[in-house]
Order: sequence, then structure tokens, then C-alpha cells
Amino acid sequence: MGSFADASKAVRCCDATDGTELRTMAEIPMKDSRTLIAEMQDEIEKVIGPHLEGVEDFALVDFPNHSNVGDSAIWLGEETYLQRKLGRAPSYVCTYDTWSKEEFERAVPVGPILIHGGGNFGDLWPSHQEFRLRLLSEFPDRQIIQLPQTIHFSSKASLNRAAEIINSHKKFRILVRDVQSLNIATTEFTAPADLCPDMAFCLGAQSSPAAVTRKLLLLLRTDHEKVEQKRFPPLPNFAVVEDWLIEQRGLGKWLFVKALLETALLLLKGRTPSELDVRIRWFHLLASNRVARGMRQVGSSAYVITDRLHTHIFCVLLNVPHSLLDNNYGKISTFVDAWSKPFEKLSRPLSTSVDDALANFLNIGQGSSAPTDQG
Repeated sequence: MGSFADASKAVRCCDATDGTELRTMAEIPMKDSRTLIAEMQDEIEKVIGPHLEGVEDFALVDFPNHSNVGDSAIWLGEETYLQRKLGRAPSYVCTYDTWSKEEFERAVPVGPILIHGGGNFGDLWPSHQEFRLRLLSEFPDRQIIQLPQTIHFSSKASLNRAAEIINSHKKFRILVRDVQSLNIATTEFTAPADLCPDMAFCLGAQSSPAAVTRKLLLLLRTDHEKVEQKRFPPLPNFAVVEDWLIEQRGLGKWLFVKALLETALLLLKGRTPSELDVRIRWFHLLASNRVARGMRQVGSSAYVITDRLHTHIFCVLLNVPHSLLDNNYGKISTFVDAWSKPFEKLSRPLSTSVDDALANFLNIGQGSSAPTDQG
């Protein structure tokens, strides 16, 4: 029976966009999780740090107030990085539908707007894109930084409209997570663009919050980025299939009350808490709860098959072996090519179907001995 490492070395990879076979996986230096995470964090600081020198007040906007764990991981990573870099929380936060220009200008009279990263730059998630374009239109002279995103437009008309607004702004900087997005940004927009890892890496290496109780987890998308499978293969009886979109009913209200109680402690410091104080704390509690839920899902599994980018990133943070399928527009493969391909516990090449990923899992461990060290 071959080991996971042996399986990694046995395949070939294609790095070039034209599909040219460049080298065997055995020739690509593999990296353990902590080494890879440290490299990602160093790269984030190198890219973002210079643009935050001297910043005091700032806004972090477009909080992902929904149950998808991945977006909360990005937000929590952004908070973590900014607290470490600037020594403070944002002065203003909002969701795309609770934005208040007046409230923002009171909280951040001078300072940048940082737009939450992720995969909503384009026309796939229009509410978030419209908010981004609104900010650029309303603040043509304010420094605005788009934190690392994947860019995807299915409509040329949507791309042209975005380009018209973006290209009229002189202080907008775009950070992207993959070369394909960088190509779009540099070709279509005049704003400077930089390649930068996903901010979830700022969470750092994680210890599993749960005992390993599942041999195989298939954490697969159920939203409109999923790749339709022609048929779902027969699965071993120990396999668990789920997404990570379901959360406890009433969670938001309960955490809002908790945020109210926690911010009330500011009275002991002689300061009356504001509505904004409560919102900042509430968003942090929501994101933390969702990330903890995802860590339990991934951390309790000996092996993971997924088509979610942040399940892959969680596997790196938790040091969990896994197989990856792409989503329906290449978001995962382009990210892996740019950053995480060397992870020693990522099965390569990327799987083309659940059948393929399952075959890789069974070939590696014969369904019983996939690596479980999650140190």
C-alpha cells in the first residue's frame, strides 16, 4: 500500500496555462502546513503592509452576514491581521445593506476603506458587486483597498460597467488571489493590482477542536458555484456528505444579545458603548462562531474531499489530508496554482469528479489508513 507522500510523487502536474507538462510532483518541493502558512502570512504582510503605514482610523466593510463558513474565515483573518498590524479594530463596519455614508464619515473622517475579500468580485454575487461600485462612485478621492478577491465576470456588459467606474477612481487598489484574476484586473482596469494570498491564512495553524471520528468527509457545495455531477458514485458506508451552510437557528439574535452584554462593560471604563461598538463585537462573534463550526467539521475528519476553497484552506490550517475538486469557474485550481500546490497533504493532481477523488482516497489508504496526524 502506497503512502500519501508516495501517491503525491507518483503523479504529474501542469503549471503552464497552455497545459504544458513542466515537471513531476516529485520535483516540486513539498511543504508542511506550518511552513506554508508562515509563507502565506509573510506574503500578505509584504503586499498589504506598505499601504497601511500611518493609518489610524479605517473601515472594514461588506461583512458576510450569512452562514457560509469560508467568508467568515476571511473576515476573521482580516480582523486578525489588522489588529496585529495596526493595533486596533476597525472604526467602522457594515454589511452591504446596512451601509451608512453619514455614519461612516463620522467614524472615519480620514482613512481608508478596506473592502472584505472573497469570491464576489464580478457578476456572480451582484449585491456585493453593486456595493463595491457604489463605494467607488461615492468616494472618488478616498483610498479604497479591495482585500484579496477572485474576479469572475460572465457578462461582458457587466465587466465594461465595472471598468468604467473603477477606472474613474484614482485611489483604488485591487488585491487578487490568483493569476487569472490578476490578468483580468491588469487588462481591464487602470487601478494597480497585486497578487495576494487569501486572508484566512492569517488565522494561523490550528489545533483540531474535535476528536477524529470520521474516516471520510465529503464537504461539497450546494449553492450555485457547485459543479453538477453526472452521477454520484456509491460511497463507503463510513463516508459523510455535507456542506457547511447550516447553523443553529436564532444564532444571530443570541450573539447580538451577547455582544450587547460584552460591550456594556465599556461603562466600567467610563465610556458609553455606541451602536457601532455593539455591531463590531457582534460581527466578530458571528464570524468566530461560524469558523469554529467549520473547524469542527474538518478537524473531526481523517480525510476530506471538497470543492470549497476554504475547506481546502482549513485542511492546510489543520494539517488534514484531502482531495480537491474545482468549482464551476476554476476558482480553486487557480488559487492552488498560485499558492497552495506544495502542501504535502494535498492529493494531486486536482480531482476531476467525486469518483476520481474517491478513487484517490481508496488508493492511498484502502479506506482505512489515511493519515490522521493533525498536529
